[in-house]
Amino acid sequence: MAAVQNGADTIYMAARLTAPGRSDREFSREVLSQSLRYCRVRGCRSVVAVSGLCTDEALSKTVEEAVFAAREGADALLVRDVGLISALRKVLPNMPLWGDVRLGVNSLEGVATAAALGLRRVLLAPELSMEQIAAIAKASPIETGVFVHGPVCVAHSGQCYIGALAHEHKSDSCSACTQPCRGRFSLGGRMDERPLAMADIYLADHLEALETAGVTCAVIEGRGRSPEYVAYTTWLYARAIREKVLPAPEERANLLNAFGATGLSDGYFTGESGPAMFVPPAPADKTPTRFYTELRKGYQNGELRRVPVKFYAVIKKGEPALFAAEDMRGHRVGYKGFEPVDLGRQGMSEARVRELLFRTGGTPFHCTEVNCVIEDGLDYPEEAIEDARKQLINLIADRTREPDPVTVEELPPQPESVPTEGPPKLILQVTSEAQLTPELAAMEPDLVYVPAEILAAGTDNIQPFLDKGAQIAAVLPWVVSEAERPVLAELLEALKARGVTQALIGNLGLLPAVRQAGLGLRGDLGLNAANSWTLKFLARGGFLSVAASGELTARQIEKLSKPLPTEMVVYGRLPVMITDNCIIRNSAGRCSCVSPTSMSDAFGGVYPVVKDFGCRNLVFDARKTFLADHPEVYADAGLWGLRLLFTTESPRECVTITERYKGKNDYLPINASRGAYQKGALWN
Repeated sequence: MAAVQNGADTIYMAARLTAPGRSDREFSREVLSQSLRYCRVRGCRSVVAVSGLCTDEALSKTVEEAVFAAREGADALLVRDVGLISALRKVLPNMPLWGDVRLGVNSLEGVATAAALGLRRVLLAPELSMEQIAAIAKASPIETGVFVHGPVCVAHSGQCYIGALAHEHKSDSCSACTQPCRGRFSLGGRMDERPLAMADIYLADHLEALETAGVTCAVIEGRGRSPEYVAYTTWLYARAIREKVLPAPEERANLLNAFGATGLSDGYFTGESGPAMFVPPAPADKTPTRFYTELRKGYQNGELRRVPVKFYAVIKKGEPALFAAEDMRGHRVGYKGFEPVDLGRQGMSEARVRELLFRTGGTPFHCTEVNCVIEDGLDYPEEAIEDARKQLINLIADRTREPDPVTVEELPPQPESVPTEGPPKLILQVTSEAQLTPELAAMEPDLVYVPAEILAAGTDNIQPFLDKGAQIAAVLPWVVSEAERPVLAELLEALKARGVTQALIGNLGLLPAVRQAGLGLRGDLGLNAANSWTLKFLARGGFLSVAASGELTARQIEKLSKPLPTEMVVYGRLPVMITDNCIIRNSAGRCSCVSPTSMSDAFGGVYPVVKDFGCRNLVFDARKTFLADHPEVYADAGLWGLRLLFTTESPRECVTITERYKGKNDYLPINASRGAYQKGALWN
């Protein structure tokens, strides 16, 4: 109500689905149905978010919720799971699908991939600058949206796993994150610092530039916030867009003082990111009671007249008066009155009839046109005309409230597995050139993943692996922005020149560039492959293999149908986040890209932080996932490959750990865990 009554054109609503422990803030079926009808009557589009990652069991339940939402009148569905997108295109062939920000779209190639998935709109990554947004939006084959206000995570959307792996298995991938990144961490300073807590996005001053660039929608993050906050921010931005009135200093101050925003920043948008984007929460006003009360009055007692309607009136001698109305969707309703009185002299004027029908105050409708046929000398009570107007408004509201019929098909059966031959392949992933030793090559891995920059620069260290028959694949960055596309193209050309034939990718936005370079595709953890439909989609897309999501339990991985060779990361520090803002530089005042550094939390966890492509930070889990002491967890899971992920390990440690997984020693690393493979982070 607060959003609609303050000028929102579209509302994103999170479906509660059927998971235990889900937030009560999300919409139950009953409330969702009421809300969809509330929006339809008021000309506001409704988009139901089914944008969590899905296990196989969860996917079928999510499809059921999507069908319910479609039948209740949702205008579109907000999605991010590739397998779910594929399933929904079959089950609801006419339902528009919009891409959630957690798809991680940050380039024109990413938008092209989203369009190829069948999406009609996609929300761009918040880390993009104005120049990058403009380059994407102007050439985009589909509609684009940009977050203009609200909390922003330090990690790239869709590729944050710190909640799943390190904090109570509460995953951002299914909107259950408890925001551990806003807690206390140390980067060499005091433990009471909050170096990952970012200021809220604030782009109210840049709306005209976004419109000029061709961006379709400006998005306000209202999830988990009070209706008063939603009312105020929606009003500010709607006024700025429609009336070109930017927020005054005192109105901006209200966002900090009354609602306790964690600062306001346009750093990503202006390309001036840095320490200024990381600020402590502002103290909220202790007594905003009157301010809140006024905001509540606005959306509870008022009715924003936003739906255009036309009225028609025909009043003729000897015939019942006829009235009709038509709304912007083409709904037409009629109402028959009684016969007018023939006065034999001047009677009801056409102007007066128009005036009475134009009075739509207190309703969602505003009259744009009245067409009348009024014969002279007739009298018709004004009260009867007003009653006819009220009846027409009620009738057209009832007509609008009812959803249009939708086409629903059956969910296709679960994809079939492709049988694997022989024992699982041994896959080694290294982070540094020094880890590529002859001793490690002697372990005879089947496949070795090496950072693309190392391979592109040329290294003799891979020759012993090639001599042992290992295949080599280049590990590409998960995040490549629009501005970095030329750098990626140069990197791919260098890889081809070095004879590299395969690439490991963690973002579907890289598909066009990698295919154009002629490299074979392998899927990394960043693809979030959590269900059989995703695996089938990737198989059809020409992938040679893919890593199962690190947020699944081992049992869920075992139960996956595997139409594509599937690997599992059975050892190593899994990535927990990628951040555009260099948290090392923000803390130390200088870059430290030569050697890894670390970040400590208040519970004693130490997270390695390394430089990633584009001067980003890649943060790894504080604990090492280790499963060698329980091989039954993965031995019979139908896996094609087992990956050992080496990050901060010394060359000698890499060999020792590989020997452990080959059954040649009893090594047990310190601070080991089973990651999410035991408890999982994705609901069923």
